[in-house]
Amino acid sequence: MVPSPLHALMAREHSRELRSAAARSRYESDGYSPVTRVTLRFASAADTQKLRALAELDSAPAPSGPTLIAEIDGRLRAALPLDGADPIADPFHRGAELIELLRLRAAHLSRAY
Repeated sequence: MVPSPLHALMAREHSRELRSAAARSRYESDGYSPVTRVTLRFASAADTQKLRALAELDSAPAPSGPTLIAEIDGRLRAALPLDGADPIADPFHRGAELIELLRLRAAHLSRAY
């Protein structure tokens, strides 16, 4: 029996699915989860120590006034002081994207009031 173009296409698709499943399996076995939860919220008094630690990582002063923070899977990764001070972010993670999200959220909040 001679393989048809349809059989070849099906074989390629099956091979792609197997490679994708193997890649996901390796990713998940390394302790990573394919689901990431990003939370943007106002900082509270309970966040003071975390903000200090984040500022130290970023070699910047810790925010002292109202601040929006970004958490990834419950871990503080970026903060945007609402008093106009410079934002801070964990330099070992993608902070620029989080700071941009925080700026968008701050803009939405300022329009709401």
